[in-house]
Amino acid sequence: MATYLDGLNEQDVATIAKVVGTDTAHLSSELHRRPWLINDLLSEPRMLDVVIGDGGHLTDRVSPFLLFAVLVRRVADDLHDATYVNDWSGPRTRLPVFDVAPLQEFLDDPGRMFFLASVLASFATPHPPPVPADPFDLSDLARWLDQVLPRDRANLLLRLGDLSLLMSGIFPDRTGATPLKPVDAERLGRTVGMKPEEMLELSDSARMAPGLDALESLGSRWYGAAASQGGAPPVVADIATRFRAARRVLNHLTDRYLYRIEPTWDVA
Repeated sequence: MATYLDGLNEQDVATIAKVVGTDTAHLSSELHRRPWLINDLLSEPRMLDVVIGDGGHLTDRVSPFLLFAVLVRRVADDLHDATYVNDWSGPRTRLPVFDVAPLQEFLDDPGRMFFLASVLASFATPHPPPVPADPFDLSDLARWLDQVLPRDRANLLLRLGDLSLLMSGIFPDRTGATPLKPVDAERLGRTVGMKPEEMLELSDSARMAPGLDALESLGSRWYGAAASQGGAPPVVADIATRFRAARRVLNHLTDRYLYRIEPTWDVA
């Protein structure tokens, strides 16, 4: 089972040690002895200033994984006692929504937070996909599903889920209002055995957030299919049932820390 220690490199450990005022070798030993300690360390108020502070290149200080691990941890702290969250309602437009409990429940589990950080880091330093396809094109990836070995099929399903989460979570202003084209809806829907009426919903422009709805529906099913193939981490099946919460967590992270969007509440 993957842990935070698998994602951190030596430079990350040295950076954390400097922030908390301890020796790198001592911290490394403590993390191997008590790996759960990393959750408290990521919550250190100074960690955020270090990973996104001014001056120099981020890669001179931290890995993409540590950057996103700190941001996800900070979002968990933000939402712990929150009574509402700004939800996407259109490009650069957000509405205050009081349904915060699913996000808080999602972030109660360190495994789910680790998963989000790992997914984001994997796109910051992408590895080639198991097929000669554009790693940022759902349709191009999906057309290979019936042509690969079972092992690669599971990895491809997982990557399709990851890409859906990235597109809906980090780029909602680009994807949220745009429904899938019917031809893409049919092609993608078939990969998870959708019925004709379900595929029609993927391209329904009458929905408030047709793009987000389509990506949520497909992403959840791709994760579920990857989990059923075997070999995927147990958390993948868990995320499949909480895809919307995962997407909303990343929306908050994006608005608050990546693009710093000041919401315009489109309320009459």
